[in-house]
Amino acid sequence: MTMSSATPPIPTDRRRAAVFLRRAQIIALLLAVPVALRTTSPTAAAPASGWRADPAWHAGKAEWALYDAVRPIYGVERRYEASIFTNAQHMDPRTTTKAVDVSSPSALAVFKHNVSELIPTENYTYRFLTTSFVRRDTFQPYKLVMSSQEDCGSTYKQFVQHDGRIRAEQFCYFPSSGHASDEYHVPRAVAFHDALTFTLRDYPFDDPDPPTLTIDLLPDQTDTHGTPLHPANATVKFVGKETITVPYGEVVTYHLRVDHDCDGDVNQSDFWFSADPDMRRVLVKYEGTYNVRYELKQLAWWAYWDRSKPRPEPDQASAAAPASEE
Repeated sequence: MTMSSATPPIPTDRRRAAVFLRRAQIIALLLAVPVALRTTSPTAAAPASGWRADPAWHAGKAEWALYDAVRPIYGVERRYEASIFTNAQHMDPRTTTKAVDVSSPSALAVFKHNVSELIPTENYTYRFLTTSFVRRDTFQPYKLVMSSQEDCGSTYKQFVQHDGRIRAEQFCYFPSSGHASDEYHVPRAVAFHDALTFTLRDYPFDDPDPPTLTIDLLPDQTDTHGTPLHPANATVKFVGKETITVPYGEVVTYHLRVDHDCDGDVNQSDFWFSADPDMRRVLVKYEGTYNVRYELKQLAWWAYWDRSKPRPEPDQASAAAPASEE
């Protein structure tokens, strides 16, 4: 008998089984990837697209968003300006600080998201600085640092994700708080509340049926008191596309709502992100934990570490800026 060299047809049952297996593999992969990444790509190695791939991130400046802000302190609403600086840089995983050699194979490419607040009260000023670092390859939270200074004392908190674990440290000046620390496995869909003003930009707003996402949310750490070290269950849902007016002007936005455990006497936080591609989905408005509110008033690119402050004018990235990091 002469054997044919042609590949015999695969039986229908085997084709169906192969398709089913492939779908199961994809679902398993999606479930293994953090929620922030699952909203954009099924693989950790997938290249950034859209707002994350904007060349302005590599033009030597930081995105500077200035907000009219409100934060209650001592039961009184304090009005001030909050600055949020976001820029691309590299981190040294050994020190978990900025890398000296950005070309090193071990250097981690991250987005640095820096929230700076100076809040006057009757007797002295509260100073909050909360910095989130988010990996550019997987969009996972890498590190969170919060510090506060006011004339009664200082507080410092740090969370670092490394080798599948989160190391948490907290130093609060209040006698009932003091020092607290822990280390635990990274939850499957971990997210940091203090980074949501940045990471929720990656929500799949363009999906025909935007999903409700379940996440493991580390509570807001921007408080002088001791705060929880462990994440808790929360959900992210799309409220709708809305045109709102803020000091910056009239902006078309995507509205997201995060329902979470009671945090700063609040059970939900609302975020409005720009729908204008030229604004890279920047946060336009926020109402959330501790009854804090932000409304965008200025957006520009600014090398805030060594250059003069930009004038209030439309957001533009300077193509002539040197390709350096803060």
